[in-house]
Amino acid sequence: MIGARNIKTGLALLALSLVGGLAMSLYAFVPMVRVPEGLIQYDDLPRRLLRLAHVAAVIVPLLNVICGLLLDRIRLTRPVKELTSLLLLVGAVGLPLALAAEALSSTAREWHVAGPPAVAATLGAVLMAVGAVRTSAKELGGAR
Repeated sequence: MIGARNIKTGLALLALSLVGGLAMSLYAFVPMVRVPEGLIQYDDLPRRLLRLAHVAAVIVPLLNVICGLLLDRIRLTRPVKELTSLLLLVGAVGLPLALAAEALSSTAREWHVAGPPAVAATLGAVLMAVGAVRTSAKELGGAR
């Protein structure tokens, strides 16, 4: 099953991202720990990018879980399913890391390091949509 790796990785990353969110909450509004240097101002770009990294660390793994459940049932060739799986995984791992890197490094922001993993996740979702359109509701396990 190709989709199984997306489900397993997505669930593991989701758990990790929730732990990361708890860590971020220690300094978010009423700081329980000292706010890290560079993240002092709530609306500064680095802190906004770090929050966006956390959102991506929750949403893209969830996308992997959902797509992983359907990936083996949709009408795509095996190589395209493998590519779709890989693109979604690259997005799930790479996008939060790249956004965090952009939050911490102006060089990473200048190089737009979040672009490639964002494009990978998007292409994976597009391939899933193409496969879903080509697949009957009965094959997807849904109602008629």
